[in-house]
Amino acid sequence: MARRTVDMTVEAEPALVPVVRNVAADLAIRLDLQLDTIADLRLAVDEACGLLLARAAAPTLLRTRFVIGDGTITARSEVACRDGTSLPENGFNWHVLTALVRSVKCFHARGAGGETLAVIELTVGDR
Repeated sequence: MARRTVDMTVEAEPALVPVVRNVAADLAIRLDLQLDTIADLRLAVDEACGLLLARAAAPTLLRTRFVIGDGTITARSEVACRDGTSLPENGFNWHVLTALVRSVKCFHARGAGGETLAVIELTVGDR
């Protein structure tokens, strides 16, 4: 299967996280992933978005890029964050996130306008 990419952007508001979560699930269904993997992806995307929104500058956008490969989906979510914001690499929510996915990493990046982005990238898959 050729790699495919789906990009989406929503306002960084908790009320819009279900939209991102449902797109993730729909893509996983179309990839014919196992039901447990689909559920894990939904929960992981929800956790990642929640962790990012807690660090977001206001107002800003939540951007998510899904890369669909051979039996895997990688979701990279990012928000412009407040200065001095630390990244989540411990605590209960981080523990839940890491338990749900094959791999996860978080890091800071620079946006097109020079702003600091908080990024969480996770991968799930049946293979």
